[in-house]
Amino acid sequence: MSTVRGAVPAMAEIGRMTGEAMEGWLRDYDGYRGLILLTDEGGQQAHVITLWDTPEAELESRTMRAAMRDRLAATVGMEVVGMEPFDVPVCEIIREDDPPA
Repeated sequence: MSTVRGAVPAMAEIGRMTGEAMEGWLRDYDGYRGLILLTDEGGQQAHVITLWDTPEAELESRTMRAAMRDRLAATVGMEVVGMEPFDVPVCEIIREDDPPA
């Protein structure tokens, strides 16, 4: 998970556009499984979570992703203030069109 900070108006909208751009090139990496972008406009920060098949897949792409992340953050006027890898022991997503169990 990467954390970025900066006083950016309309952070959620900029996050959507940035997420779309990121999603396009992330799909080229082996083991990539998804992207979650959390924004806190009042706190002037966002968290970018990428999901990977294995820790090895994440690690192999980390250097190239970090360079792209840094460029994208700077482009929208934000600064990368942290990056930490986490394991995901549980991930359950229920879509609106999924029937109830």
